[in-house]
Amino acid sequence: MENKQIFQFTLGPVQGFVAQARRTRDFWAGSFILSWLSSVAMAAIKAQDGEISFPIPDSNYLDWLHGEGGSSQPPLQGSVPNRFKAMTASVPLNFEPQRVTESVRAAWQALADCVWRNDLDGLANERTRAVWQRQVANFWEISWVLSDSESGNLLDRRKNWRNPVAPDEPGHKCMMMDGWQELSGVLVTDMKTVNSFWETLAASGKPGIQTDLRKSEQLCALAFIKRRFSRYFEQVHVTLPGSDRAIHGWRLPSAVPSVSFLAAAHWVAEAIDKAPLAAFEQFAGEARKLSSYSEAAHVQDEAFEIDIHCVSDAARRRQREELGFRRLWAGLDGQLYFPAALQNPNLFDDQAQASKVLKTLNRLRNDAGMAILPSPFYAILLMDGDQLGSHMGDTSKQAPISQALNAFTAEAGELVREHNGFLVYAGGDDVLALLPLEDALPAAAALQAFYKRCFQKHTAGRVPSTLSGAIEFVHIRTPLTRVLQDAHQLLDEVAKDETGRDAVAVRVWKPSGLAAQWSMPWNKALDADGKVHICQLAAQFASQQGEEAHFSSKFFFRAKQVIEGFPDMPDEALQKLLQAEYLHSFGSRAHKLDASAQQSLLDSLHQLIEQSRRWKRTLPADGGTAFTNHGLNPDAALLVRFLADKGMERDSQ
Repeated sequence: MENKQIFQFTLGPVQGFVAQARRTRDFWAGSFILSWLSSVAMAAIKAQDGEISFPIPDSNYLDWLHGEGGSSQPPLQGSVPNRFKAMTASVPLNFEPQRVTESVRAAWQALADCVWRNDLDGLANERTRAVWQRQVANFWEISWVLSDSESGNLLDRRKNWRNPVAPDEPGHKCMMMDGWQELSGVLVTDMKTVNSFWETLAASGKPGIQTDLRKSEQLCALAFIKRRFSRYFEQVHVTLPGSDRAIHGWRLPSAVPSVSFLAAAHWVAEAIDKAPLAAFEQFAGEARKLSSYSEAAHVQDEAFEIDIHCVSDAARRRQREELGFRRLWAGLDGQLYFPAALQNPNLFDDQAQASKVLKTLNRLRNDAGMAILPSPFYAILLMDGDQLGSHMGDTSKQAPISQALNAFTAEAGELVREHNGFLVYAGGDDVLALLPLEDALPAAAALQAFYKRCFQKHTAGRVPSTLSGAIEFVHIRTPLTRVLQDAHQLLDEVAKDETGRDAVAVRVWKPSGLAAQWSMPWNKALDADGKVHICQLAAQFASQQGEEAHFSSKFFFRAKQVIEGFPDMPDEALQKLLQAEYLHSFGSRAHKLDASAQQSLLDSLHQLIEQSRRWKRTLPADGGTAFTNHGLNPDAALLVRFLADKGMERDSQ
């Protein structure tokens, strides 16, 4: 009789590696590397005839891992969870768990060696080499358990046995990953020597080094690998310990869309459609003198399907209509579209040239007939499955759950791209994406609907899993690490705990701090067609803010005060009070609203009240789903205002 055991494995620290980021590409790189190392662990188990029961490995990803991808699309995002378990038929006799750990460490070392060989060998001194070796060798925490039967908490108990103490990190610290020493190895306070090291590296002529390293940016080994690995990933080759199977890298993009480019995406697409060719050519010419085509790698290179959908489509349309339009013009540094960035000497040293760029930017806007410049806000979307853990312990459900998750992961990137976003990670039931402000809520709604369809199809309703989401609307100058940490708290504590799961939670962050927080179960947030009520409401109010109405968004501050001040007022009376406030904001123009417009206004105000409710989803013991109302949330009015104005504070303009 075959003797079987259960092998469980986890790799971390996840947040310590992924969440600490200064650019979009740092987010992406951390997720990609973590996913790649997890896939190496899977390959090491399969090399010992292990059968992975959950999650089922993606065959295309493993093909590329072994250099057998052929003509298929190479994986461009992380898609392999960092935690899984494997079942084998003969583990007690010949399975060697340590080979899995050795394989992961060998792959990581090979990646690190590749970056060192290409970038630092011959330039770095012994101090830098010592920092590099110490940090590369001591970062990853790997835990595994081998047991005769399945137990949901064995791996957690195993991880609790050991409290790793990180090696002492002296000297100047990394600007991306908190607490780690930067690579110059200087121990005393000597910024002249530190800066000399990084300036020499930036001037070394290595591929893309000046784009990858900003002025005065000092990184530790871990952060440097994140920033530079994609330039050399296709050179990685390592043989799995104890096996004849080899692990390979593959070609990756050297850049991903910046948050500035994402924030400006719809504006850029509109400018491409509307601006005269001469205006765009003049702007691109002046911009080129100030900054490189830092977005070009994902706009121009047809090998990578990671460009922003609306910009790419607009550029292709314009090329078909006007042969003189160059698609590369849509690949400018995203910061060049924002006056505040152009006027910042810390970002652009040549302020005289920056001033010329700003003038041509305003001319481009005027010639295109566009009223305003782009909003400096974008969105971070974090999504996670609800209560899958209670089902994963049932071995009969593991295969269909894996099939549902693989189907979801395979299409999540395309759904995000259709909504003009960039997928950072989609693995298992987790999604992390960056999107333009106006696309985040519709994208979240589309992803949760598709997730439910995947589970309905592959589990035949036996696993009614849902997908909750957190959306952070933030300014382009907000540190990424802080926002991602907050997004996890928003998802876990607000969308899941406070709102009852199968929900979405939103926070709006202005440079001055938190401006609004709103959450809603998906059942209450969507209409019968799956569209997001509050987005439609914002669009209705935005349409009334044109030249004729001169609509004042101060109404929404008054609406917040009214809802806050009269929480127990009957809906009809509250609606009338809000109507009076709205009409008052029109002043002498209020009489222009005819009966139809008045009724449309009442309908919009009714929806505003409905979207202000604090609903909580519950699952009664007798089955079904129930929703309880816990009063009104006045921040709903401010969220509508933000979505309508795109954070542009129209009253102050």
